[in-house]
Amino acid sequence: MMRRAAEVPARLRNQATRKTTMSIPENMSAIHILGFLYLSFTHSTDGELSAGEVAKISEVLKKWVPNATQEQITQVMVAAGTWYNSLADDDARLEALKSCTDKLNEGLQKQSQRDAVIMSLIQLARADGKITAAEESFISRVTDALGVNTGAAS
Repeated sequence: MMRRAAEVPARLRNQATRKTTMSIPENMSAIHILGFLYLSFTHSTDGELSAGEVAKISEVLKKWVPNATQEQITQVMVAAGTWYNSLADDDARLEALKSCTDKLNEGLQKQSQRDAVIMSLIQLARADGKITAAEESFISRVTDALGVNTGAAS
């Protein structure tokens, strides 16, 4: 059962992410970074992005920002998708993902928030009824990057 994701800390949610790396656009907030992470996860692990996966990402993002309207969540997803599509190749996407996990690691102070990121990835992986080896590998890399105890995310 998916635990409710902890809300993104206000200092991250309200503050536009400064351009600290070449991979994260200046106007991206923490919710945009999560959107990029979830979009990257669902697309890169099987090369497809179904309408059901988009709906599930939207649902997961809404748990992070419960007061956001559906229009705001859609805007976040469009921005994350534009960012994802602007990257030239898989190497650039991997670099961006590394920047995302670094930024999340820095901004999510509570272990429960980091655990919630991993639980959200697991929820997205289970959305189609199966967890692939590529999804397991992606989750494992993010788990390591965020310093999540694997016992907490299973």
